[in-house]
Amino acid sequence: MARFFLPKEKIHGDRGVIDGQELAHLSRVLRLRAGDSVTVFDDSGWEHDALIDSLTPMQGELKILRSYETKRESVLPITLAVGLIKGEKIDLVVEKATELGVQKIIPFVSNYAVPKLDREKISKRTARWQKIAVSAAKQCGRARVPEILPLCDFSWLVSQPWPQSLKLIFWEQESDQSLHQVYEKHHEATAVLVAVGPEGGFTMDEAEAARSRGFEPVQIGKRILRAETAAITALALVQFLWGDLK
Repeated sequence: MARFFLPKEKIHGDRGVIDGQELAHLSRVLRLRAGDSVTVFDDSGWEHDALIDSLTPMQGELKILRSYETKRESVLPITLAVGLIKGEKIDLVVEKATELGVQKIIPFVSNYAVPKLDREKISKRTARWQKIAVSAAKQCGRARVPEILPLCDFSWLVSQPWPQSLKLIFWEQESDQSLHQVYEKHHEATAVLVAVGPEGGFTMDEAEAARSRGFEPVQIGKRILRAETAAITALALVQFLWGDLK
């Protein structure tokens, strides 16, 4: 059954209203009609089986038949902080991070970040990333969509307390500590912040600044990975060790 994202403010009792891009996907792409059945999720962990009551060019009205809480969210709250990388590579990271159960994604600017974005471009890119997260959540069966936080500076990121979170910075020049060693020290962690740099990674000063603020520097093996590969690999390993990829 086709799945659609319907924010909970558009659901009132046993009625729902679908519009915008989700309506276009429903009516123009999938060519669904009144009387067809759909599933919608509301970003609060709930899914709803529904029937299309009526369709107009502006909106569709749904009759909610059954509501139920899903069990597909990760047991481990993960925040991914990722440096700006070229082109559509960060789009891939957002998509795969959503599939891997991340709750929040924070894009940041650091010394090696290549794209230089003005405020208008930043706003457009953030909106694009949020749409990608919605699409990925629909595909992978999640009932929550990761929140894309505003672009920030790396210095701001490391200065924040991030309470209750184990803070990891993946740095290719770290030679003393593996992720498994961090797990042995912090196996009871209940939330994790994962920081992965752009192409070129982090400078020595950035890594030391993070370390001084309580981040655990770790490396992923002996090979240098592309930024997007590093982010996806780091998330998979964190989910395997602390989360639900067992």
